[in-house]
Amino acid sequence: MSDFIQVLIFVTVLLKVVSSEPFFDIKDPTFIEECVREHNMYRTNVNPPASYMRYMTWDEGLAVTARAWARFCTFKHNIYLREVRRMHPTFTSVGENIWAGHPYTSFTVKSAVKLWADEVEHYDYYAPKPNQCKKGEVCGHYTQVVWADTYKVGCAAQACPNGVAETRFSTKPGVIFVCNYATAGNYRGVDPYRTGPSCSSCGPEKCENKLCRNSTRDALQSYNWTPDWDPALSSCGTFCVTVVITRLISVPLIFICVYCLQRSHNPFAYE
Repeated sequence: MSDFIQVLIFVTVLLKVVSSEPFFDIKDPTFIEECVREHNMYRTNVNPPASYMRYMTWDEGLAVTARAWARFCTFKHNIYLREVRRMHPTFTSVGENIWAGHPYTSFTVKSAVKLWADEVEHYDYYAPKPNQCKKGEVCGHYTQVVWADTYKVGCAAQACPNGVAETRFSTKPGVIFVCNYATAGNYRGVDPYRTGPSCSSCGPEKCENKLCRNSTRDALQSYNWTPDWDPALSSCGTFCVTVVITRLISVPLIFICVYCLQRSHNPFAYE
């Protein structure tokens, strides 16, 4: 019986480690397309119009980083944002927007990005820098979404059954959605973009929906890389837990079977 109790205790500890699960696969084409589409929609429709605004495309490395941070289920910015090479294998500056909600059904990519973009109501492009955001309001999520030189995005959504820390619903099941950007935006005292007729400063780049496209810059990249702080590297996933539970339960069952066989008549015939 003591062995069985030890098994239960160990299993309980393991299950606590598995505290979150992906809400969407970061390689899901539909999820990727929606994240990119929603960002580019707001970039296309900036007012006043932008003379140069890069078209935004997906980046696998940024998505891996977003997923790793989302796994912590904590509503605060990544503590490694300023540490070169701990956010991305090649980009040296990475930006970040975070959304969290409850219940699970409250999340859609469209509604999350819209919440960031709606901060435009608190932003005045023509106000003296660096006070373009109305006093007491937040608009940094919006300016990151429409930062002209940012051209890569990678996002991840994580279900948090035990709640999202640092929120008012921290004890209830929720979702956290993280998007990372490169190159990073939101430099103090710098406008998110230059005004002028749409695409007037694209130069040799292709103008598409008022955004500047460059086939080399827009190309998708693959990386054999995971941030060294990803909690998945030190925790046991669902499959791992299943294997461990099966093995732990099998051990006492084997001993019980052997014990029963030894106490019963020998079932084997031999000469």
